[in-house]
Amino acid sequence: MHHLIQVVYISRSTFESTGTQTEIDPNVARILIKSRSNNRKNGLVGVLYFGDGCFFQCLEGEEVAVDNLMAKLEKDTRHTDIKVVSRKTITAVSFGDWSMKYVPLENEVKLLLVANKLNKFDPYLFSSETHLGMLDILHASNQQPVAILSEMINEQSPISVELASARKLAKAALTIALFALVFSIVALFRSA
Repeated sequence: MHHLIQVVYISRSTFESTGTQTEIDPNVARILIKSRSNNRKNGLVGVLYFGDGCFFQCLEGEEVAVDNLMAKLEKDTRHTDIKVVSRKTITAVSFGDWSMKYVPLENEVKLLLVANKLNKFDPYLFSSETHLGMLDILHASNQQPVAILSEMINEQSPISVELASARKLAKAALTIALFALVFSIVALFRSA
């Protein structure tokens, strides 16, 4: 019988971030490339967010495979202060066939931070509810994250969440295209 689990952990990077809001940090790109390959081999799925020098990651799969990966991550020198914020049994994986999904959702995360009176992405300062909110954003990233986040914000909040305009959609499409281009270039150099 399969025993699936979900582990959510946070950590701090040990490298100086060189990425911007519109481009992925080269260190994170290398982590994603390796993770996608290794996770696929081990039947793991998950999602990764990187911001302000901190990682927020959710891993799902067979308990043994997840525990083996967590043991390796504990020894990885690219990050420190690993803290498991959630570990639970699940009946099915929630990230489909994403061996490691990367989510660059700056606007949605900023709204979550403002709603929780935080001025930067530091998951060590998150409450349990904020960790769940972050996970909800990552789960919904292929859907309508702004609409889902607006439900999380108190009606009395001064924040008004505006639905994506044509300009925002075009910017998102450009970001996705740039993201794909960066990964293509990195993959090309890796195979050379």
